[in-house]
Amino acid sequence: MLKIFLTFLVILSFSFADERLYTISPKDAFNLLKDKNTVFIDAEDSESYKKEHIPNSINLDALALQDIALKNNEKQKCKYLPLCPQTAAKIFSEKGITHKNKFIIYYNELPNKASYIWFLLYSMGVDDKNLRILDGGINGWKKEGLPTESGDEKLRPKASFKPNPRYDVVATKEEVLKHVENYQKGIDDNTLLIDTRTFLEFTGRQEMTDIKRAGHIPGAKFVYWRWFAGKDTTYKPFEKLQEDVKKLNIDFNKRIILYCTIGNRSSFVFIPLKALGAKNLKIYTGSWYEWGNDENLPIEKEKYRKE
Repeated sequence: MLKIFLTFLVILSFSFADERLYTISPKDAFNLLKDKNTVFIDAEDSESYKKEHIPNSINLDALALQDIALKNNEKQKCKYLPLCPQTAAKIFSEKGITHKNKFIIYYNELPNKASYIWFLLYSMGVDDKNLRILDGGINGWKKEGLPTESGDEKLRPKASFKPNPRYDVVATKEEVLKHVENYQKGIDDNTLLIDTRTFLEFTGRQEMTDIKRAGHIPGAKFVYWRWFAGKDTTYKPFEKLQEDVKKLNIDFNKRIILYCTIGNRSSFVFIPLKALGAKNLKIYTGSWYEWGNDENLPIEKEKYRKE
C-alpha cells in the first residue's frame, strides 16, 4: 500500500510542476531521481558531463546531434525532422530510453541546448506531458543544495525507442520559399516567419562561420530568443510572457514558422509559444545554415517586417 502511495506522489510531482512552460523545479525533479521511468538528460558535451552532472543522468550532447544532422543531410533526407527517425531510434535505443519514458532535460549555461533535446524528442512522438526542462538548469539544481557527481556515464541497458514522427511541427525549405514568394508579391498567406537570432545576425552585420551569406529570410520578423528567458529561471513567468507576446504582435491565428542558425535557438522559442496557445507552430530546421548557403535563395539585410 505504501509503495502505491509513493508511486502516486511521484506521478503527481511530475504532473503538477509548472506544466504551462514545460519546466520542472529542482525540488520536484529531485523527487523523481529514483523513479525508474524518469530519465534525466544532460544536454552538454561529454567533457562537461564528466566534470559534473546530476546522478544517473544520461548524456545527449545537443550540438553533437546537430553535427550528425548536418554531416548526413538528415533534415533534407527526412522531410526536415531534426534527425531521421531511424537515426534517432538508434541513438536513443543505445542510450537505453524508450518513447514512453518521462524526461527531465537540463543544461549548464545555454538553455537552448535543453530546448533542442526537448524539441527533438517531441518531434519523434514523445508526449509533451512527459517532457520537462529543469528550471534554471544544473545551476538551479545546485542552488538548492541537491547532489551532483562526476565521472563517466553509467550506461543503461539498451532499449527500444519507437519514433512516431510529428511532421507537422517542422517546415521545409520549399514551404518557407513559397511563403517568401507570396510575401514578395504582396500576398497574405496568413504566415508569420520569425527569426530568433541576434539583431546583428538578422541585419547581416555579423558574418557567420561556415555560412556564405549574412542577413535574413525576406519577410522575417525579428524576435530575439533571449527575450523569453528568465533571469534565474529558464523562462520568464507565464503571465509576463503573455504580455510580451502581445506586445510583439505574435498572432496565434497565423501559421508561425521559427528559424535561427541550426535549430537550437528557435526551439527555445517554440516551447513557450506552444505553451501560450500557438496551434500552427513549426521550426524551419534547415534555418540560416541552409538558407544562407544556398545562393539561389533570396535574402534581406537592413529591412524589417512592418507588423
